[in-house]
Amino acid sequence: MSEKKEKNNRAISPDPHRSLPLEEKASSRILVADDSVTIRAGLTRALLDELTIVEAVNGEDAWEVLLKDEDIELVITDLDMPVLNGYDFIKRIRASDISRITNIPVIVVTGAEDLKAKRRAFIEGANDFISKNSDPVEIMARVKAHQKLALTIRDLEASKLILKSQADTDALTKLTNRRSFFSKASECLDLMRRHKEHFSVLMVDIDHFKIINDTYGHQAGDYILIEVSKILLNNVRTNDVLARIGGEEFTIALPYSNRLASIVMAERLRSAISAAKFEYSGKQISVTISLGVASLDKDDDDIENVEALLAIADKRLYTAKRKGRNRLCASDDGKKIEEIVDEDNACPKLDEALTMIGHGNEDGIVEHLHSLIKKTLPLFKLGNEIDKPLFDVQSIETGIKVLETEIKLVKVAEAEPENEVESEK
Repeated sequence: MSEKKEKNNRAISPDPHRSLPLEEKASSRILVADDSVTIRAGLTRALLDELTIVEAVNGEDAWEVLLKDEDIELVITDLDMPVLNGYDFIKRIRASDISRITNIPVIVVTGAEDLKAKRRAFIEGANDFISKNSDPVEIMARVKAHQKLALTIRDLEASKLILKSQADTDALTKLTNRRSFFSKASECLDLMRRHKEHFSVLMVDIDHFKIINDTYGHQAGDYILIEVSKILLNNVRTNDVLARIGGEEFTIALPYSNRLASIVMAERLRSAISAAKFEYSGKQISVTISLGVASLDKDDDDIENVEALLAIADKRLYTAKRKGRNRLCASDDGKKIEEIVDEDNACPKLDEALTMIGHGNEDGIVEHLHSLIKKTLPLFKLGNEIDKPLFDVQSIETGIKVLETEIKLVKVAEAEPENEVESEK
């Protein structure tokens, strides 16, 4: 074919991404990237009897196909293509963060004597080469060999993922296991410290679990562990780290959570378990949990790692058990939860309030909103004392008076129900 006809062929690809499958027969999918209609047609004829061919007219189109089509097992590409040439296409493949793309075999179509192009393509990551004049048997043999290698690599990757999941997961409850918990929680703690955010942990223990095992049998015990795990998982946030760390013990890492938020979470979990119905072999089983709470914002003097914080939570867990079980403990000084909540419920600092808003915790500051706004009023006054005031001073002062009046009205309104109750008494 003349050079002129070849150029014409390159310009008339009616459907650059067309897929050419066998009739209703599932087959391996091969991506062919070449701007020459002639080359694509020749490769298709050589491979179509046993493979499904997906075509692309340049490297950029081929890249889009790779991203969208997870069933592509092998790439055959030209080097001299418009938009994105073959060298850069191969380089992009090998630099991908997606393992199925990074490891995909790439066969390059070159001239038989073009050693310089082969060398460069090999450096970029090509696996093999075929010439534009290769016979169909040679093309099929090379494709089959690399296809088999690709399938082996995929199987190995899948096995690695399965093994990693098994290594990180508790076999019974499917929760994160002890080893994986400390790895994930440590990363979380480091992140919270870098960003000066709150971090807490909970230790959770099923009350009287040995009695449940002895009374109802170990299968019933396994049932309880699985059901408790489900309830815990349904009540924690997506960024919390929940794990079973041994026997009937669980632990939860709570990023962006101060002591008060952790107490709220612990009480939610305790109430959920206490209210749940557990029935095994027609028998109702009463199940409760005890919890220990430790928070970086309150216990951070000597805390170096997750293990140290968890040790504090574990100590408080056993305090909760000593005091009667089905409860939580969040301090070492014997304070009741109500006292701790009242102590931590004081109006947050402005920077803490902004952090809470940033993490979607607006409910935690609503009752303190008027106090927080009032704290910012001096800033507006100061802003109007510079050479070129940003605000109309008179308007600001009027606004301040209105705001102060509104705050007083809110306080009066909040006090009225309490006065009515006292009068009724």
